[in-house]
Amino acid sequence: MSANILFFALLLALQPCVYAAAVDNTNSPYFKGGKIDAFYDRKDNGDFLVNSILWTPVFKGGHGVQISETGGPDINYFGGFARPLLSRPELGDLILGAQEVLQGDSKQTEVQGEYRLPSGLGFGGGFVDRNLSDQDIKFAKLSYRNEWQSVKYIVSTQWQSFQGQDYPGGYVALYNKQLMASWGSDGEQWRSTAAYVAPDQGANELRPAIEMFYVDNTIGRVNGSKDMMVTGSLGFRKGFLGHESRLGRAMGPSGVEFSNPLGYLNPNFNRRLTAWEVGEFINFRFIHKTLPNHGREETLETAIYPGQLLGTDSLVNALFVGMGVTSPNPGQNGVSGLLGYHKRIANLESSFRVQHDFDRDDTSIFFSLIHWL
Repeated sequence: MSANILFFALLLALQPCVYAAAVDNTNSPYFKGGKIDAFYDRKDNGDFLVNSILWTPVFKGGHGVQISETGGPDINYFGGFARPLLSRPELGDLILGAQEVLQGDSKQTEVQGEYRLPSGLGFGGGFVDRNLSDQDIKFAKLSYRNEWQSVKYIVSTQWQSFQGQDYPGGYVALYNKQLMASWGSDGEQWRSTAAYVAPDQGANELRPAIEMFYVDNTIGRVNGSKDMMVTGSLGFRKGFLGHESRLGRAMGPSGVEFSNPLGYLNPNFNRRLTAWEVGEFINFRFIHKTLPNHGREETLETAIYPGQLLGTDSLVNALFVGMGVTSPNPGQNGVSGLLGYHKRIANLESSFRVQHDFDRDDTSIFFSLIHWL
């Protein structure tokens, strides 16, 4: 079945929810806390990307296109995840997702879902179909989530078939309000996270948060890279560095975590917040990648809000400056400077960044606009 049909079926299933929320989306459980998110990302010597998202408690999905400026084929991608039982918790929780990536004659389709009983026991599965590749995937899983005293935990076990070979696997996550740790494997990769979020002291106060995320793609039939990403902020408020958002990364591509749905396909509609968006005061992100040929790539990006550090209560505190360093080995290192702003006024949040790599003479521009529902 085409993912186009499945995607629109998800939307049709949600129509009663949309009609119920039409009168007042501010207080509706189907829209409250949601957003409409769009961004434009362009590199001077590369591609540019346009992406749009509808992100609500009952549906998270969107569409994007990556346009090549060097003659390569464009990439179109779309998809979404629905949670139709949101208003009926006594019936449990059902999450359904479908995504597709199109590039030239290549088509990749993904479908996955999971039903969770009110007790926390879940049953799920899905597949990935690639028409020009033998790297198809099928998986089935059992999961259980609960809370013991102040510690929440999720345990899952799964079977995965990749290129006709069967793999056992599973994931586990433990977290309270401040700390979180996870580990798991699906046979083709294993991943782990460790994170800390300081207690909330109120608006405009320091709230440090940091996450270490690691993925090893060398354990299966496809010899991939080893990736480590460390992200931190002195002023975490919500989003990327929060535990609920982290579950999408921690529980793997078969996690079916509606708080931050991802899946197997890349690219997809669900964007990763940039370094300057993850918090206030001072933010950073460091990425280390070990390639299959044992080479390495490293990227460091920082963003500092001088006005926030000085306690300025004006539009000046929306301005940030920073620097970036890329370090291929072998290859030419690149040092870049960045300047921009990030501000939310009422329900409208906007972000703009210009970054120039002085060594490579490459300029990138990023602009995003978010309307909070």
